[in-house]
Amino acid sequence: MTDIKFTGERLVPGVSPADLEAEHMSRYHFIKNLVKGKKVLDIGCGAGYGSKILSETAEVVIGIDIDKDAISYATEKYGSETVSFVVGDVEMMPFNDFEFEAGVCFEVIEHIERPRAMLTEASRVISGGGLFIISTPNGAVKVSSQPNPYHLREYLMGEFTDLLKQFFPLDLWELKIYGQFLRGKNYSSTNVALKNFYLTMKGKLGIKPSSKGTVDIQKINPEFDFKIEDRDLAEYLIAVIKGK
Repeated sequence: MTDIKFTGERLVPGVSPADLEAEHMSRYHFIKNLVKGKKVLDIGCGAGYGSKILSETAEVVIGIDIDKDAISYATEKYGSETVSFVVGDVEMMPFNDFEFEAGVCFEVIEHIERPRAMLTEASRVISGGGLFIISTPNGAVKVSSQPNPYHLREYLMGEFTDLLKQFFPLDLWELKIYGQFLRGKNYSSTNVALKNFYLTMKGKLGIKPSSKGTVDIQKINPEFDFKIEDRDLAEYLIAVIKGK
């Protein structure tokens, strides 16, 4: 079995911290019924766990990622008659125009140098009446005292929305932005502002976050809600774009 390590960014089920695993997987569970019966492209699929979740409802799922080790791992662990994986650059994908009925791209756009190239490709390979779902961290809400070294850019909600509308114009596509909320956590504007201030001050003092380490998934399995209300206070934004 191909071995891939948790670097602090790419999720590896059973290796990454359990709360992080639940956070990532919940996004796929949130949208899996939207892709029911469809041919789906999982853009930047990483270790492939999300493609597997989507295959519970989709007709077929193809995952693409530039990391050869991740694709080898995904193929060995999750490959099946309805789930397959290919090595490829998400900024220049090896697929035909309108080949897919749905595309999913979770926590990718903040990592790549040419996000417009990726969105151009996504709009090219997804059919006009199809579906595109993309998530990214909310740049207005801090999660650490230190910048994420793997992120080239974190978008404010307005920036994220404006960028998507350039490639999925609203006369042809319906766009909804959801926030991902940890169930039971207080997301008031006051609390978010205080947290941002606290983490900013820690950063200025050079105080780095402590490592969470690996946690037993049975001991910590948080649940999340996805809603449009107060989405600007959420740590993660999920755009659901449907063809009209």
